[in-house]
Amino acid sequence: MVAVRDDTRGRVPFALLGVLLLVSSLTLAPTFVSEPAPSETAVEQALNQATAETQVAMRDGVSTAGRQAAANPVVTPADTPPGQVLNDSTAFRDSLRIRAYLRIADRLEAVSTRSGDVTVTARLPAVTNASDLRAAKHRVSVERAGPNETALRATVENIVLTVRRNGVVVSTRQVSPTVVVPAQALMLHDQVSTYQTRLNNGLDRPGLSRRMTARLYPMAWTRGYAQYGGAGIENVVANRHVSLATNGALLGVQRSTFGRSDPAGRRALTEATAMTGIEDLVRGSQGTAYSSAVLDQAQYKPVSETPPRLKSTASPSPEDSMTVGVNGTADTAFRSVTEPSTLNETLEHAYTVEVALEADEHRLGGGPPGKPPSPGPEWTLVADRMPTSVETVGNASGSVATPDGWHAVETFSRTVERQYTRTAVWQNGADRRRTTASSTARYRVTVAVVGRHHGRSPAPNRTIRTAHDASASPLNGSNLADVKPKAMDTLVDHAGGRDETAERVVDDSLGRTEATVTADQPPELHDWAYRDLMGLRTAVRNTTVTVERGRVGTFETNPPRVLRERVAQRRARLAAVPDTYDSTAQKARVAARLTYLNAVSAELEEQASARDGNRERIDAQLTERTEGSLRDLRKGLTARETAVPRSRPVPVSPAGPVRTRIDTQTPYLTLAELDESRYRALDGREHPLVARNTNVFTAPYGDAADAVVDGAFEGGDRVRLATAANTLAAANETLETESSSTLAAERDALQREVRAANGEMTTQLRQSIHRQTDAEAEASKVIVTEGISAWETPEARAQALTNGSAQGRVARVAGNRLNLTRIERDRLRLTLLSVDTPATRPTLHSTNGTASAVRTVARDELSSALADSGKKKAQQIAKNRLGTDRLPAGLPLAPPATPWYATVNIWWVTVEGEYARFAVSASHGPPSEPGARTTYARDGHNVTLDVDDDGTAERLGTADRVSFRADTGVAVVVPPKPRGVGDKGGNAVEESSGWPDAGT
Repeated sequence: MVAVRDDTRGRVPFALLGVLLLVSSLTLAPTFVSEPAPSETAVEQALNQATAETQVAMRDGVSTAGRQAAANPVVTPADTPPGQVLNDSTAFRDSLRIRAYLRIADRLEAVSTRSGDVTVTARLPAVTNASDLRAAKHRVSVERAGPNETALRATVENIVLTVRRNGVVVSTRQVSPTVVVPAQALMLHDQVSTYQTRLNNGLDRPGLSRRMTARLYPMAWTRGYAQYGGAGIENVVANRHVSLATNGALLGVQRSTFGRSDPAGRRALTEATAMTGIEDLVRGSQGTAYSSAVLDQAQYKPVSETPPRLKSTASPSPEDSMTVGVNGTADTAFRSVTEPSTLNETLEHAYTVEVALEADEHRLGGGPPGKPPSPGPEWTLVADRMPTSVETVGNASGSVATPDGWHAVETFSRTVERQYTRTAVWQNGADRRRTTASSTARYRVTVAVVGRHHGRSPAPNRTIRTAHDASASPLNGSNLADVKPKAMDTLVDHAGGRDETAERVVDDSLGRTEATVTADQPPELHDWAYRDLMGLRTAVRNTTVTVERGRVGTFETNPPRVLRERVAQRRARLAAVPDTYDSTAQKARVAARLTYLNAVSAELEEQASARDGNRERIDAQLTERTEGSLRDLRKGLTARETAVPRSRPVPVSPAGPVRTRIDTQTPYLTLAELDESRYRALDGREHPLVARNTNVFTAPYGDAADAVVDGAFEGGDRVRLATAANTLAAANETLETESSSTLAAERDALQREVRAANGEMTTQLRQSIHRQTDAEAEASKVIVTEGISAWETPEARAQALTNGSAQGRVARVAGNRLNLTRIERDRLRLTLLSVDTPATRPTLHSTNGTASAVRTVARDELSSALADSGKKKAQQIAKNRLGTDRLPAGLPLAPPATPWYATVNIWWVTVEGEYARFAVSASHGPPSEPGARTTYARDGHNVTLDVDDDGTAERLGTADRVSFRADTGVAVVVPPKPRGVGDKGGNAVEESSGWPDAGT
C-alpha cells in the first residue's frame, strides 16, 4: 500500500471546540465563567482561562492522536532518525506519545487569552530534529484508564504559559495537565497484541494451538474409526481438515480476546465446512482443480451461518478407556515354563529336601591320662605323644536340639569309648627311655538326621502335614517317605554306618554333614501339574486392565506395565498357596504356579521395556519427520481437555458499553492462492494460510513402523507378512472391478513373494510337527497341508499364518490324526505359534509398488466417474473404495515380540498464516461524538508522520501484519485389525501450495 501521510494538523476553531467540550466535561465547568471574581487580578484571570483552553487543546490532541495511531499503528520501528526514537518493545505507545505531543503542540498555538492589557499564550517546544523528537516523547506519558481501562489517560509535562502585558513578557508558568479521554487506541492495541500472542502460543498455553487441537481431535477420531470400520476414507486428516480446524480456532481465539469474532469469518467458516463435507463425501481433493470440480458437480450453495456440529457417533474419544489383556503373553510364558526339562526341574525342587547331621556329644567319664612318670631326675623329656582310638561299645539313649525350621528325620545314640595311650621319651646323655600312661574316656553320642523342605523351590516354606506318609499323596506316590532312607544313605551310610558315624563325631572326622536328597516323584506328577497350569493360564490370559486410549497413543501410559501390576495384585489368589501343604504334590503344584506367574511377570516387564524402547524410537521418528515430539503430543492431548472461555465480557466505560467489531481480510484464511483482484489488502498473489500435515505411519508403513517395532531390524527393505498380505488383498479386490496392466504386474510380483513366505512358514510348521511328535516327515506334510487348506489364496493364507488361525487348525488336525493327548495337543499348538523366520518378510519395494498402483487405479476411476456420471456415481465408487480401504496403515502395538492390542497413528500439523489486513474497531460512546469509533488496523503498510512540520512525512515504522505459526499433534488409537488407521493416499507429508511462506 502507499505510505500514509499525516495531514490532520490543520487548525480547528477553538470557540467551537470549547462549546462542544463544555457539554461533555463537567470537571471543566468551574473554569468557564463569564466574569472574574472580584478578587482576581487580570493576570490570574488570563492564566485561568489559558489553563482551561490548554486542557481543551490536550483533550482534542490526545483524542485525535489516539485515532491516528490506531489507524496507523507502528509495530516495528523504522531504521530512520524518527524511527530510532521509538523503543522496539513499546513502539506503538511511543508513536502515540509522539503523535499526542505534535497534536497538542499544534493546538496550543491557538491558545491565547486576554484580560485587559494582559495576554497569556501556551506553547510546547518545536520539533526540528530527532533529538527534539526524543525530548518531546519523554514529555508525554500515556496509559489506559477508567474502570475497565477503556479510556486513555495522558499527561504532558511542562507546557509553558507566557504572560505579557502590553506585549512585554512579565512572567511564565509551567503546567503539566492530565486528561482522560474516551479513546480506545491503547485498549485495541493491547487486545490485538494479546490476540497475536495467543495465536503463537504453544500447546502449553491458551491460544490457537490448543483450540486447533481441540477441533482436530474429534475430527480425526471420528474419521479414523469410520475408516477402521470400513468407510471409504482415504485420508483421515487432510489439509482441508487442518484448514477448517485452524479457521474455527482463529474465530475462537477472537471471541476469547475481543468478545466477538469476525462475522464474515463465521459465514466463511460455515461455507468451508459445507465444502469440506462435500469433498469428504466425494473423496476428492488431491489438488485445488480437482476440489473445484467436485464442488462444481455438487452445485454447492452456502447454507446457514452457524457452523454445523459434528454428528454424534459411536466412535470413542481419546479419554475413553480401552481394555488390554494379558492374552497371548500367557501362552508365551507358558511355553517357557512347560518345556519338559524346565517343568521337571521345577517339580523336582519341590520334592528335594535339604538334610543335615546334628550331633550331641556328652562325656560320661574318664579322660586323657596325665604325663607318664620320669625315670629319674637326670632324665630330660624330649617327646610326648598321645594316640587315641575310638570304639562303639553299646547303644544309648539321648536327644539332639533341632535348629529352627528343621525337623528330625532319624535319631540314634551310641556309647563310645576313647582309648588314650600317652608315651613320653626321656633322654640322659646318649641313653633314651620311654614311659607310658593309659586311660579311657566314655561318651554318649546322639546323632540326628534333620531336614527342611524349602530348598531351591519357589514354593513358600510351609508345613507338609503328611510329608513322610507314603499313603497321603493324591497321585499314589511316595510323598516324601523315601527321604529318610535316602538321607541316611547319603549322610550316615556313606560315613560307615551308625556306629562309625558316632565314632567320627567323637574323633572329629565326620566330614560331610549337609546334602540334598530328592524323593521319588509320582509318574503322573508332570501331566497333573501341566493340566493345572493350563487352568491357571486361562485365568491369567483373562486378566485385563483399562487404560485411556489417548494416553496409550501418546505413550503416556504403558499397558504391559499396568498389566504386570494387575497380575501382581492377583498373584496370591492365582497362586493359591495354602497355609499348610496337604502333600508334596500340592507343594510341587504351587511351585509350578509360582514359576509360571514369575515368567508372566518377567514377560510383561520385557514387553514394558520394549514399549519404552518403542517410545524412544517413535520420538526419534517424530523428530526426524516433523518438528514435534511425544512430549508435545502429550501436551496436545492435555490441551484439548483444557477449558477455554468462549468469549469475554463486553467492557463498559462511563459512557456505556465499548463494543468491538472485527474486520479481517481474508476473513477465512484459505490454503488456496488469492490475488488482489479479490481482496484489496493483498499485495499481488498471496497464500493466507499454509500447512504441512505429516502422517507418521502411512500405508503401507514399511519404513516408519518397522523402524519403531523392530528397532535394530536389519534389512529395512522388508515388511511384515501381514502387511504384504493385506496389500495383496487390496490389489486383488481392485482388479476384480477394474483392469490395469500396471497393477496386475505389481500384484503378480508381490503375490510371488507372499507365496514364497507362506512356503517358508509351512515348512517350519512341518518340521515342528516332525520334531515334537512321532509323525514321519511325509505325515507331517499331510497334516500341515490339510490344516491350511481352508485358506486357498496366498493373501488369505498369509493372514491366517500371521494371526495364528492356521496354526490352531493345524494343531487340531495333528491331534486327531496322531491321537494326541490333551497335553500333547496343547504343547504342539504353542510350538506352532512360536514359529517365525526372517524369510517370511516380503520386500518393501513390491509392497509399496502394489499399494501405489491400487491407489492410482482407484483415483483414476473416481475422477472418470465424476467427469462422466457426476457426484452420485463418484460417491458410489468412493464408498466401494476399489480395495484401497484394505491397505494397512498405522503402528501396531506391539508385534512382533508381543501380542497386538491396538494400532496407533500420529498426525503432526504445522500451520502458518497471515492476515492481509486485521482491523478492530471500538465505539467511543461520549455524548459529544455519538457513534464515533476508533479503528486499529494492521496491514503491513509503512507508517509516516511529518514530525518537523516541514511538509514532508518521515517514516516511523511498519504496521506489521498479524501473523502466526501453530503446531499440534493428534494420536488416534483403534483396536488391532489389519486395516489399521491412517492416511492411505500415498503421501505421508501433505504440504499446501506456498508452504512454508504464508502471505507471499
